[in-house]
Amino acid sequence: MGRIWIFLIAAMLPLSALAGYLPDGGVTVQEVAKSLQAKGFQTEITTDKDGDPLVKSTYEGTKFSVYFYECGGKPRCKSIQFASGFAMKGSMQASTVANWNRTKRFGRVYQDGENDPWIEMDMDMEHGGTTEAMANNLDRWLLVLREFRKFIDR
Repeated sequence: MGRIWIFLIAAMLPLSALAGYLPDGGVTVQEVAKSLQAKGFQTEITTDKDGDPLVKSTYEGTKFSVYFYECGGKPRCKSIQFASGFAMKGSMQASTVANWNRTKRFGRVYQDGENDPWIEMDMDMEHGGTTEAMANNLDRWLLVLREFRKFIDR
């Protein structure tokens, strides 16, 4: 009888209560790669020019990276940043960049040294979270990336 009650209680819990919890202190490169892989993405785990972890992937033909910050030499990093750059002929008008940044809540745009646009979205993981929250932010990033490609006509 006790097992039936446990099953019934578990069945009534919201999905967030069944989430995989991520501890305080940030996320690991493996946890982020696993989140991407759970959504069907191929991942490449490597390091950036500073030796920090880096995950590379592709969405609908567009390459993007996940950068890790505030790692302090530990496996857990306090924040991550989704980023993608676009090589363009010519450059974007400063007013076009400003228009995106003024009208969009998620995903900030800037131009690199070659005037190519980059879009980035940060995620703070210092105080932990859930695997569902990470998946939700990944979905948000993919929407931002898709909308930005439309915005620049790609």
